[in-house]
Amino acid sequence: MAETHHADGELWDLEQLAAAGSLCDWMFSQVADSVGPTVAEVGAGIGTFTGRLLDAGAERVLAIEPEPACADELGRRFGADPRVSVARETLPSSSSLRALAESCDLVLCQNVLEHIEDDAAATEAMARAVRPGGTLLVLVPAHPRLFGALDRNYGHFRRYDRERLERVVTGAGMRLDRLYSFNLLGIAGWWAKNRRGDGAIGAGSLRAFEALLKVWRPIEDRVELRFGLSLIARAGKPAG
Repeated sequence: MAETHHADGELWDLEQLAAAGSLCDWMFSQVADSVGPTVAEVGAGIGTFTGRLLDAGAERVLAIEPEPACADELGRRFGADPRVSVARETLPSSSSLRALAESCDLVLCQNVLEHIEDDAAATEAMARAVRPGGTLLVLVPAHPRLFGALDRNYGHFRRYDRERLERVVTGAGMRLDRLYSFNLLGIAGWWAKNRRGDGAIGAGSLRAFEALLKVWRPIEDRVELRFGLSLIARAGKPAG
């Protein structure tokens, strides 16, 4: 589930993302209203969103992260917090997630599903953990034609179109409530990096993005666009 390049690069990338506070806040705003007492975070990384989940009211967070260096950082940050359990497991075989069958108010999966070869089985495992009336929120990279050097370096099996994401979510027995594009601003930078064959996004690129985001976010928050660097699926489990 985590990126497959060297652990030092993994940590560096996630630390750079964590430093991009405006982007992380924007990503979290897509799910903040669905946070409940029990949350499973699939691919928790170094805890950038784990802390936000706790701040939003989560009373129990299962943070699933198989990359050893990232799981170590999760343990360092949250090991003393009784609300957080760290599971060094992968999907679809996570026993910790299986133990939460039909008990999660929210299962959150951001930039993870593209790392899993059998994305249908992984989505089914997440769906089983959602309680009736709960929410599954999945964020994935969009547009297969954008697949390039960055995706390969980050260990992506694919980028998604709407049809595939809808198929894996509804195939898992979830009711798709909303499927939408996110972060149109990021497409140009990703495309340029791929054209140059760059293997990482880089701190400078993220700083430039953060500066532009202050102007762009209010626009995209008001107008739902048909294109974006990512796709977000919000799905519910019907009660009964």
